[in-house]
Parts: sequence; structure tokens; C-alpha cells
Amino acid sequence: MVVTERTERLQSQGSPAVSLRALGCARGSLAWLENVFLLIAVVCILGLCAVIASSVLLRTFSSSGIPDEIVIVGEMMIGALILPLAFVAADRGFISVEIFTQKLGPKFQQALNVLTAVVGLIAVAPITYAAFLSVVDAFESGAYFFGLLELPKWPGHTLFFVGYFLFFIRLIDLAVCDSLEALGVIKCKQPETTHEVAN
Repeated sequence: MVVTERTERLQSQGSPAVSLRALGCARGSLAWLENVFLLIAVVCILGLCAVIASSVLLRTFSSSGIPDEIVIVGEMMIGALILPLAFVAADRGFISVEIFTQKLGPKFQQALNVLTAVVGLIAVAPITYAAFLSVVDAFESGAYFFGLLELPKWPGHTLFFVGYFLFFIRLIDLAVCDSLEALGVIKCKQPETTHEVAN
């Protein structure tokens, strides 16, 4: 198992052990859910490969393809792209430019981590709310895609919403933990390397 920021242990700096244990349990549950979402995203990618390869083969060796393949591919792409967002956020795996910030002290780094989480929350909150409204509308209206299969729209809308909702929850978690660490209430242990964990 590779230890990442999602599975860090928290060290007390004078705060109650019970609350730290609850925070650690909540973060562990969130990490587990992120792994499940990541697995579903992998299944979506495999499904995309299967649908596209089958469509190409059918069009090459016969005169027909997969019905509504564009809709199916589009819906699977939502799962493949949106569901891993929380996982990537927890590992701080987004593209960032660190030319100047790497030279700054640890306190400034902690403050930047808090700022990143807060700005992310401000950006993601309206998207999550709009996705929720879209899911409700898709269920209530029974909307579907025009095509031979008349596929419903709610699966793609639901994947988009749950992916962004978990992303939003993870950003709240990062904002809280980074703020507590910046204030000196808790201290996150440095993640061990893969070699150290294997031993």
C-alpha cells in the first residue's frame, strides 16, 4: 500500500485525542470512498475501450455499428473524468507551478495549502449545486437521449453530481485539516515512501 496524504496519521498538539481519532476515521472513510470512485472510473475507461473497439470492428467488417455509441461514450467519459477528482485533490496531484513557492518556508506552504483549498471550494460549490439541480431535473422529467436505445439522462447526471460532491467534501476536509495544521493544532506526519511502507 502506498501511503499518501489521504492516509496520513494526525499527531496531537494539545487537542483532544477523541476528536483527532474521529477526524482520522472520517478521513479514512473518505479515502476509502475515493478509492471506490477511482475503481468505477477505471471500469468506465475499460468500457470506453470496449465500446470504441467494438464499434470500429463492426464498422470495418459489417455495415453497422453500436446503436447510440456517441451517447454511451459521452456518458462513460463523465465517469472517467469526474469520479477521480477527489482522489487527485487528496493527493494534491493537480498541475501546479512551484518555481517560487518551493523556496518559501513551511509556514508559507501551509498558508498556501489553505488558500488553495478555500479557492477550490469557492469554485466547486456552484458547480456542485448546479449538478444537484440537474440530477433532480433528470429524475423528475424522465429525460432521455434521442436514439434507438432512448437511454435515460440520469446516470450521467448522477455520476457528475456524486463526483463533484465527493470532490467538494474532500476540499472541505483539506481546508479544515490544513487550517488546523497552519494554526498548530494538529501536525500531519510526513507520508512514508513506498519502500518504507513495504518494509
